[in-house]
Amino acid sequence: MNNHSSKLKILIIDDELSGRTMIEYYIQEYMNEMVDQIIKVSSIDEAKESMLIFTPNLVFTDYELSGEDGLKITPFLKENCILVVVTAHSQYAINAIRASVFDYILKPIDEVDFIKFRIRLIQHLNLKVGTLNPLNNAESFVIKENGENILIPYEDIIFIEASGAYSKVVTLNRKYIATKTLKALEETSLPKSFLRVHRSFLVPKWQITSFSSNYLCLKDGTHISLSKTGRKILQDSF
Repeated sequence: MNNHSSKLKILIIDDELSGRTMIEYYIQEYMNEMVDQIIKVSSIDEAKESMLIFTPNLVFTDYELSGEDGLKITPFLKENCILVVVTAHSQYAINAIRASVFDYILKPIDEVDFIKFRIRLIQHLNLKVGTLNPLNNAESFVIKENGENILIPYEDIIFIEASGAYSKVVTLNRKYIATKTLKALEETSLPKSFLRVHRSFLVPKWQITSFSSNYLCLKDGTHISLSKTGRKILQDSF
C-alpha cells in the first residue's frame, strides 16, 4: 500500500456533522499514510450518488441515519469493500455481525479502539492482497505542526521520549512534539526497529553503540535509561 493506486478511498456516512468530523479526524490522525481520498455524506442517497463517480474500498457508516438503517448501503458496495459501523448504540452489534461488517466501533471513538481497528485492517489488507505493512516499508512518518504535516525520516531520529500525553521526537537537527503517546507511536507509526528500551524511551536500533545493565549509549553520545524489560527486548533483538 505504498503507491497512490493502492491507497484507500474512504466513504464516511453520518447524518451528523460532528460524527463525520470525528471519523475523519481519527482517519487523518492514525491512517493518513494509507489514504488516497475521503468523501463525507449524510445519507444513503447521498452515498449512492457519490458512488456514481467514486468507488470506495472502505466505508464508515453510522447505524441510525435520520430514520434509515446504515446497513442499507451494503447492496451498493463492491464485493471487496470493507464496511465499518460507527455508532453510539451497542445493541445493533448482532445485526452488524450478520451483515458481515468488518468492525463495529462505538461512539465516542476511543483511541485504543481505533488503533486496534487500524492494526486489524492492515493485517486484513496484507492477507487479502499480499501488500506489505506500510509501517515497515515507509521511510518516514508524519507529525502535525502549526497546521502543516511534517515528514520526519526515520533515519534522522535519535530517540523518542515520553512527555505526558505527548512524545518528544529528537532528531539530528531539532526536536518535535508528537501529539501521541509513546505507546500509540510504537503501535501505529514506527517500524519494529524502534525498541522500547524504557517506559519513557523509544530508540532506533541503529543509533545504539553500546549498553550496560541500566543504560545505553547512542551514536551522538547520549545516554538513555535502560529498564530490565528494555534490556531483554534489546538483547532479544540482536
